[in-house]
Amino acid sequence: MTEASEESARAYRKLQSLATNAPANLSIWKSGATSLDALLLSISVRHLLVQRMADSHKYIDDREGVTDMSKWANTTARLIEWSHRYGNQSRTSARTPTKRVIDTAFELAWNWDAIDIALQGVRAGRVRLLAHGNALAVEPLSDPSIEALDIVLEKIDTANTEENTIGPSLAPAHDYFRAQEGRRSVYMNIPHWIAGLYVQHMKNYVAQRHWDVPADTDLGGLKVGDAIPLIGTLKGISFLQYTLFQGEPSPKTAYLGMESHTLAKSLRRYNPNNTAIDAFIEMLTYKPGRSPLSAPIIPWCGKLIIPFFLMSDGLEERMVLRAAASNPSTAGRLGESLGALCRRWADRLKSIPGTRVATEVKVLAANRRKIGDLDIVVLDADQKTGLIIEAKWPIDARTLPDAWKQEAAIDKGRSQIVRLKKAITEGALVKLPLDWPPFADIEWKWLVGTSRYLDSRISHPDIDVTSLRFVEQLLPVTSTTELIHKLTTFPYPKEGHEFRLNWRKFKIGDTTVKCREIEMLQPEPSPPAERNRAKGWT
Repeated sequence: MTEASEESARAYRKLQSLATNAPANLSIWKSGATSLDALLLSISVRHLLVQRMADSHKYIDDREGVTDMSKWANTTARLIEWSHRYGNQSRTSARTPTKRVIDTAFELAWNWDAIDIALQGVRAGRVRLLAHGNALAVEPLSDPSIEALDIVLEKIDTANTEENTIGPSLAPAHDYFRAQEGRRSVYMNIPHWIAGLYVQHMKNYVAQRHWDVPADTDLGGLKVGDAIPLIGTLKGISFLQYTLFQGEPSPKTAYLGMESHTLAKSLRRYNPNNTAIDAFIEMLTYKPGRSPLSAPIIPWCGKLIIPFFLMSDGLEERMVLRAAASNPSTAGRLGESLGALCRRWADRLKSIPGTRVATEVKVLAANRRKIGDLDIVVLDADQKTGLIIEAKWPIDARTLPDAWKQEAAIDKGRSQIVRLKKAITEGALVKLPLDWPPFADIEWKWLVGTSRYLDSRISHPDIDVTSLRFVEQLLPVTSTTELIHKLTTFPYPKEGHEFRLNWRKFKIGDTTVKCREIEMLQPEPSPPAERNRAKGWT
């Protein structure tokens, strides 16, 4: 073993020790506290303070940006997992932990991304891990310009201001709460019409969002179409709860908690004809082996808790798909979503003047045996140029393992393209539409195309990767040739202009951990508001 590889192995062993021991050694578990209750209250209070600082235009540490709901969700999820693994659910022995103990637990969970990235990244060959004395350095092996572009494009998912304009309007509820200012225990006597207003508002919002899977996809006891209104109902109830917390912060309003039968009754009140409520609750209830990010109904001390941060925008797909992943044989027609992705590619590309688009174009061997398909073929007959896109992975990546699954699919797509190009060169027949020119007369650009994922690995393959989400931002164009030119010459974000690379540092015990992170610079680039997902874009 070389000195460098021994150093890397030493760093990884140290990292594994940290990951195994750090959460278990948090003193909050040893305090006998009903830890999850205290931690969820702490998270809600911190987020409320950050919100109020933002509202008053005061300086906010970038790492606690109020809009980064995924960060708050990840922190909440980790503390839930650790609470169930190490905590104490016996109220008879519960004590209230000190603020210092809670702060320590929160800070560790907040910074755990770096540990997660390092552990999983080393296994996947995606990060470089170095050890220097009592310090660990984690450096991703990826192109930061592409990652910065992905950060910008993710706003299509997260910057959904339309939530406030989807009907019915919440203005009457806001007027009611303003009239209650200064009163105590307002949360104990909320009129039913306010709860109904919040629920219907969020049901409508969730229903109009684009879903990457067919509504009749079987998730194991219920279909996606059954789950959508129930997710909207949960989001509405949770949204109302957090509104109450903002008006009257207290342990009783910090998170939504109820008995199992009460939750079922609430869901039935707003979805009287939905027969999948029990299956929905079971599917989204957390237990070891599931993630709170896909199972946000958390059992604790005989009740079910639904933290607001696990219901944040952009997590609906993860809730449904990850909860179903435990039994993929029942996931039914998920494969059809790839066909839907091809249709979306085709619909967008048909908007280019002078183009012809075909999908699932067969490639036949000399004996007429089918040897493959060209997923999307785009022709500019006048300029004799065209695009061939191998569509892969219709579902967005929400976690590191998801991202690496996408990269495996991308590699498979590249291999398929290499195989088909070779076959065509050796005489295989491409069954283009009859009124198209011969395949050999066209200058083709081959791509692997995902839904919303850009491959940021540092490599120089012959076959490029792009995403429909990115292509949509390049439209409109006057020709396929112009689109190809934009794809190959696009000015990716530059370090020092749109972003900078920082070292994020924190301590776990006597170990300092450093992790590379991207800081977007102001004014931060953003896709046009009319092209976010609420408007029908990918």
